Amino acid sequence: MTNSLRIKVCLSPGARTDLQRLNERALKDPHGKEEALLEAAIVMLHRLNGRRHPTKPLDHNPHFADLSDCDATYVGADPYEKPPLRIVSRDIRPSRPDGITRREIVAIGARQDSKVYRVAGQRLGRPVGITLAELAAQREPTTGPSRSHQRSANGFDAPSESEPDLDFG
Repeated sequence: MTNSLRIKVCLSPGARTDLQRLNERALKDPHGKEEALLEAAIVMLHRLNGRRHPTKPLDHNPHFADLSDCDATYVGADPYEKPPLRIVSRDIRPSRPDGITRREIVAIGARQDSKVYRVAGQRLGRPVGITLAELAAQREPTTGPSRSHQRSANGFDAPSESEPDLDFG
């Protein structure tokens, strides 16, 4: 048995909406730039399903919500332009050693003005300027055995195993 990391991509509800918006723009301009960008985003989502994926770890920036547990992936359709889209994702480790890591796609959006990072922070419910460690310390007393969903290692809500997602396997 190989010791390879198994990963399953899942889209958050917000990321599903982002993808739908990309699709709506592509439908307005068939065979144009927007359709090529949608196709590039879908191809990248497939790539993110495996261990080898082109991501960049995000750092804490006091001007944004702390996304240091997330990665950014750059997406573009034109190799001569700076990629205009970013995919923000985070890996949620399984509770069992033989489980599958879930790569949650938090946001898919424009690089311009760092909008996608602001949206990702809002979707994760993180305030600007507070580190993950500070936020976890604030939330610690609120966890209890009656909570029905999983908690990830950093204390934030993780998608449940039964939650619908897109399976690119």
